[in-house]
Amino acid sequence: MTDITTVASPATAQPAVPPILFTKDLPGPLSLNRLAAFGTLHKLDDSAGYWIEHSGTLYGRAKIVAEVAPFGTVVCSMTAAWVWLGGPDFPSTIDVISTSHFRSASVSRRIRVFKRLTLPEQIIKLGGLPVTTPARTACDLVMSPEDIPDPSTVNALVCQLMSAYQFRPNDCLQIVKEHRHHKYAGRARMFFESVQQEMDEPALEQCA
Repeated sequence: MTDITTVASPATAQPAVPPILFTKDLPGPLSLNRLAAFGTLHKLDDSAGYWIEHSGTLYGRAKIVAEVAPFGTVVCSMTAAWVWLGGPDFPSTIDVISTSHFRSASVSRRIRVFKRLTLPEQIIKLGGLPVTTPARTACDLVMSPEDIPDPSTVNALVCQLMSAYQFRPNDCLQIVKEHRHHKYAGRARMFFESVQQEMDEPALEQCA
């Protein structure tokens, strides 16, 4: 597993505001709403929210997710995509690779567990958070159940991941090959072969 260590000043390494703010950390129950109204905080539910400034960096998003993901799991799929890419909306589920089952929710979000083969080279540690690599995240998105998320969202996220982290469909095809017995491996292979073909044709730059 690759470990990415962020070099930071003491003030950055130990932020005055924690990644997740809970109502118990604030002077009154309405403080969370006030911070959200000011655009300082993004509410996750009525009891918690994250500092918007933290969500603007890769390391900050990793710290946010590390606070709400179950210990000993690997963050994947939609949650991993949010860590890598960011975005205004925190995922509606917390997606993890694990052999455990989690009945309780975290910040009012269901823990969605995937029991998938994950090679060490397909995991990176970001500030202590184990998360699938961008290429593996793209594969997990394409191999998700058909209705989660919708195909247009998958296509957009995969293209953004490829553009931001400079990997190719062929990299994903190798990962799909290692998971050829997965229920949706055939669909994923067709998807990445199609994207690779379109990227090879200058007139069709789907993920340019």
